[in-house]
Amino acid sequence: MAIHKKIYCAAVFCAVLGISSLKAQVVVEIDHKTQRFIGNETEFKREKYLNIHGYIKANDPELIKFRNDFNLSPTYRGARLLDSPIKKPKNGVFPIIKKKYSGVREVENRITSTAPKDFFYDKKVDYSQVDMTSYMDELTRFVADYYRYQEPNVPKYIEPLNEPMVHAVDFYPEGKQKKKKYISSKVDAINTRVMELHKELGKKIHATPELANMKIMGYGGAFPEFEAKNFGVWNKRYKKFIDIAGTEVDVFSVHLYDGSGINNKTGRRSGSNVEAILDIIENYSFIKLHKVKPIAISEYGRLVPNQPDFGKKKGVVNYNPITNSQALLSQNNMVMSFIERGDGIEFTIPFTMNKQPATSMYSKSSLWHKGLDKSSDWEYTPRVNFFKLWKDVAGDRVCINSSEIDMQSQAFVNGKQLHVVLNNIKDGPQTVKLNFVEGQKIKNVEIKRLSVYKDKEAVFEDTKQKEAPKSVKLNQGETVIITYNFKSAVDFNKKAVSKKYYSDSYLQPILANKSAVFKIKDVSLGEGKVILRLGVSRDHSKTLSPTIAINGKSITIKGDVIRGYDQKTRKQFFGVLEIPIEMDVLKEGTNSIDVQFSDKGGFVTTAILQVQKIETK
Repeated sequence: MAIHKKIYCAAVFCAVLGISSLKAQVVVEIDHKTQRFIGNETEFKREKYLNIHGYIKANDPELIKFRNDFNLSPTYRGARLLDSPIKKPKNGVFPIIKKKYSGVREVENRITSTAPKDFFYDKKVDYSQVDMTSYMDELTRFVADYYRYQEPNVPKYIEPLNEPMVHAVDFYPEGKQKKKKYISSKVDAINTRVMELHKELGKKIHATPELANMKIMGYGGAFPEFEAKNFGVWNKRYKKFIDIAGTEVDVFSVHLYDGSGINNKTGRRSGSNVEAILDIIENYSFIKLHKVKPIAISEYGRLVPNQPDFGKKKGVVNYNPITNSQALLSQNNMVMSFIERGDGIEFTIPFTMNKQPATSMYSKSSLWHKGLDKSSDWEYTPRVNFFKLWKDVAGDRVCINSSEIDMQSQAFVNGKQLHVVLNNIKDGPQTVKLNFVEGQKIKNVEIKRLSVYKDKEAVFEDTKQKEAPKSVKLNQGETVIITYNFKSAVDFNKKAVSKKYYSDSYLQPILANKSAVFKIKDVSLGEGKVILRLGVSRDHSKTLSPTIAINGKSITIKGDVIRGYDQKTRKQFFGVLEIPIEMDVLKEGTNSIDVQFSDKGGFVTTAILQVQKIETK
């Protein structure tokens, strides 16, 4: 959809862009001399975003080449391993810990986890009925001592169990049967055990001085359809998790995937749905804990399908370069959202696996592939294009604004280089006009383009030219990174600081023509711009156009305020309306936001003010 809004990242310009049709050109304004902070973060942190889901031996030749090819840390070995001391006890008997190390332990920048069955280990037990207090105390003490004394490579993060709550049905007798019987009370009881495990492990780790560098995260929620059953899933799972374990958990974690394949039969999370999921976790953290704890996305991307005969016959190769390619689209859509959250994001791991045998389940999602011939070499799969695209991006974030919400944009300055990242999250092509706020002499320009398709392998292109492009066209499924090589280093003359302010209430039901009121306190103003982030969950038959007043002043919504597609392939809409408003509508201190819909049904889940102020350096 078209958009009509003010673009004013820096104080040096303030233009109204009127775009009246779907065919109109998108305008991207680049202010490369205004350094931008999101919270306290300005630097592009490669270790947050450029990861693989695996862990590899330090001397692995393909790993060494991968690190060298893509500017990764010399010590990088992968980001997540499903291995943990939780799986070491056998039938409830704990091994003796060998005291090999002392003092404060150094940590590797990776995550460890394990399967829920390693915690709920006894197949004969109904874990919804037993008291696990004593075992949990012994287990969490063992885990802390193991990392303190025996583990040679201590991970920075422990996510105790991988996707535990979707597996709760497996740990009581009726759920273990071939025709699994879902008993809500038993599932809830087992999920409560999971929450208590996180709380107790957090206590043990935080009480161990030698593990001062280690953090606990969780609960690794899979397919977080929070809106299901009128937010019953949210209330029974993530909300309850924060209520029980939130004080002892350092980082909240979640897994975010688009639907299977490129056709999105089960719906997409990319765009507004990702924003709504992360916003409700943040806002409830603010309400319950009086602080917004960071979030890790310990898996994300797209669930690509198996090959037709896989699982039906032995020896069937489950790797196909076309389906392997398809996740690249989701990875770029989502990583752009994560980058925009700055210091609110702790860590992200695209679900790109390491070396996988050709006939294994996850060869379809691997970074390296080789055929059935044992003498063949490991070769990169199309997933390497994610790393090719982002290889050279570095430096400090600078101001960039798009006139179209479906053209995601980021920009970073690194000495004499400016990296402009554009990602088309729209279902259709877009042409972008590139406007610089202030000129700089250009030596040359490098343009990297990654195109992802429905029915053929992804294509990566890398070209150079002397002249800077005035515009660039991005088809559906394309990401472009333009690197401007200047003749002199960029000097920042201003800075923009972006901060979110959270309401003291959330998840308010929508009643026809009745106000849902949100109070947001301690707002600090200045010169700059404001986005009202309004989380909304509604059936598809309901309107997504509310009437809004802030401090009694009516707000006009212009153009498209929903990032990505309309979610019509999902059961209902759950997303964020990103609404630009004028700074002078707000006031210092407490602000009141009044939201009304003309029809009843659904919820206003969150109301967050994202305020970006400009300061002279």
